[in-house]
Amino acid sequence: MLTNLPWHEVTLGIAAALGALVIYDVLFVWPIHRRISALTDRCTVLERSLSRVLADLAARVEATDNRGREDLGKLGERLGQLELATTDSQAYEQAIGCAEKGEETSRLRSCFGLTEGEADLVMLLHGEASRRAAVEKFARRLIDTAQV
Repeated sequence: MLTNLPWHEVTLGIAAALGALVIYDVLFVWPIHRRISALTDRCTVLERSLSRVLADLAARVEATDNRGREDLGKLGERLGQLELATTDSQAYEQAIGCAEKGEETSRLRSCFGLTEGEADLVMLLHGEASRRAAVEKFARRLIDTAQV
């Protein structure tokens, strides 16, 4: 059975198929492989470059963060110094000015560091718009302390 095969034609067919495969590989597969290899190399270079850029950016962000924290600390210290520099008389003068403009006692306490009694007294003596409310509150407090 194998002897009846046309070996010469079979060999020629196999050789032709291998030739076509080699031509296909050389014309299509090999250029694609070279492009993929070039792109892989380029991606590697870009990844290295990006990692350097990211490291530099992280260092800059950290430096800026540290500088911002230092500036914020300095501002906090300066604010504390300014608050200490403001004397009690200035605070009372400013509170009196605000009371004359009709500010509430809670604002006088929070802004100028006055106690509740001091804020009520400033409002009683200098407040125009809310003088009645301060008098009533002061009177209620006096009554409450008298009952105790």
